[in-house]
Amino acid sequence: MKIYSTKFKGLKIIKLKKFNDFRGDIVKIFNKENNKINFKFSESYISISKKGTIRGLHGQMGKYSQSKIIFCIQGKFLDIAIDLRKSSTTYKKIFKRIVHSKNSTILVIPEGFAHGIISLEDQTILINFNSKKYKPNKEFGININSLNLKLPKIKFHHTKKDKKLPKLNEFLKENK
Repeated sequence: MKIYSTKFKGLKIIKLKKFNDFRGDIVKIFNKENNKINFKFSESYISISKKGTIRGLHGQMGKYSQSKIIFCIQGKFLDIAIDLRKSSTTYKKIFKRIVHSKNSTILVIPEGFAHGIISLEDQTILINFNSKKYKPNKEFGININSLNLKLPKIKFHHTKKDKKLPKLNEFLKENK
């Protein structure tokens, strides 16, 4: 396991060891006894997405804010996270990275970020470990289209709920 820090305090990129033999590959994504990322999780999700699926940007408010571990089992996605920690030197800055199943990488997203993904291949499968239980009434979101990011030229699929999310500047104005 190799841990890479980023300019975003607490946001880490971790390159895992992949073991391969005649049967295929195996990757250990979590080891409680050797927990170098100091992460306790409460919930875990697997999402299976077609190419162009947008999930997010979402987060949880206040004491319900979640840290996340993200791992790509199959396919490829663009991971996007915005630092919403007002005391942070990277406040309002955007982290983005392409993650795919071939590189055995996990992302650790700390509390205080809005987070989302865009699937870049059909049947992209990822597993997401959350540090705290999801509370629907404490969820917030930011419209991914308001970030002025250079996005891939593919057809996007997102929910009506996500299409109606506020733009980043509107969200920041409401949450001063």
